[in-house]
Amino acid sequence: MIAAASIAASFGCAPDTPPRPASPNVVLIVLDTVRADSVGLQWNGRAVTPQLDLITAEGRRFANAYATAPWTLPSHASLFTGLASSQHGAVHEHFVLAKQHPTLAELLARRGYATQGITSNPWVTAGRGLTRGFSDFKKAYGGAPGTAADIDIDTDTDTDTKVEDKGAARASQLAVEFIARASRNNEPFFLFVNYLEAHLPYAPPGAGFAALGIDVDSLLRHEFSIEQAEEIITGERPASEAELELARILYLCEIAYQDQQLGRVLDALRTGKLLDETLVIITADHGELLGREGMMGHEFSLSDDVLRVPLVLRYPGRIQAGQRLTVPVSHLDVLPTVLDLLGETEIPPRLTGKSLLLPRKLSPDRPLIAEYSEPKTLLGQYWAGRHPDFDTQGFAVSLRSLRIGPRKLVENSRGDVTLAGPEQLVQEEPNGGHATRETVLIEMREELTARIAQFRGVEARPDVRNKESGPPGP
Repeated sequence: MIAAASIAASFGCAPDTPPRPASPNVVLIVLDTVRADSVGLQWNGRAVTPQLDLITAEGRRFANAYATAPWTLPSHASLFTGLASSQHGAVHEHFVLAKQHPTLAELLARRGYATQGITSNPWVTAGRGLTRGFSDFKKAYGGAPGTAADIDIDTDTDTDTKVEDKGAARASQLAVEFIARASRNNEPFFLFVNYLEAHLPYAPPGAGFAALGIDVDSLLRHEFSIEQAEEIITGERPASEAELELARILYLCEIAYQDQQLGRVLDALRTGKLLDETLVIITADHGELLGREGMMGHEFSLSDDVLRVPLVLRYPGRIQAGQRLTVPVSHLDVLPTVLDLLGETEIPPRLTGKSLLLPRKLSPDRPLIAEYSEPKTLLGQYWAGRHPDFDTQGFAVSLRSLRIGPRKLVENSRGDVTLAGPEQLVQEEPNGGHATRETVLIEMREELTARIAQFRGVEARPDVRNKESGPPGP
């Protein structure tokens, strides 16, 4: 194993020599497409996420956590590198994380950690540059060997005995097997798991319906497809409130089933007596629109519906149980948190995030940035091919946002700007004057521009350019 200072050296920082800390295990679980308001929710008097709720009660929940991007690739790249989209460059039209950006798995592997990655999402793969540093990285989605459709799971329901999901059962099985091996080895480990159940199409297994007491026969249909979502997005037909309610129910059933699979991984950590020796981080890469302003999926928007995500940390001794904090935090804070836990005394200057182990140092007015680059390939190939009569010009823009306290500014590449926040945006200033809404808008826009320019000025362009087309779908 190498000293903690070598991690800083990987980022180009001068090493120091603090006492070598213990090496706790690290488990990072991404609940793909799960909105923050879907966690801790009750439906029909039943908890949607009881397994996650238990971990939340034993750890720290950040009620205002935000992704840096509204879709999988840039969001995971930020989680793995601690860099904003403008820094790491893994965005639309640049579909690969460049090799010059050290990843969390690489940093931990150099420290002697066993590293295991498991993905249910075809965007999170070696072809995207997201598997670097993992000694083993397995696919759990449809078509991969031994996927969930081939696994028999006892669901304790009459609705099905054979689970056909988006990879959750397979992902949990792989994780449980890895944890069993890790419990026999005398080395720290890093385990990453991506679950995809909440992503379109919403087609939950029977266990998901049973978990929420949903009478399947009472529903108009048991699936909400990508095609139906696209009909709503393109305006081919309006969505009725009944249809949107059905989509929300199916979405929650997917999450409830996924939570059961999450429980298998958490139980394996408990059984192996590893849970209290492990920093557990559970979040989502982004949320979901679910009918907001006539939109489905999570593309083409920097709405809080897609940016606000769950974020829970558990690690006894460093994190007090039962905490719910409202200070705004970001995915950029995840890697600095791990570095802090490993004894790093200084966060590399390229990382703008803060350690979540020290919430008293987090300002309620800290600026948080999110970005969405113009999806030219997505519009020109996928949408033009499937919906040739749909005018995509409204979506042919880049988006960026700046959040400061209760205020959020969103700007597109055509110069259109919106400012959301309290109705009363007048701020008293020390000299007795005041800042009007227009003043606040101008100042936030200037700060957003300056921060993005700083990001882009420091980082090089990705070294791989659109060599691999992305999987279809919104």
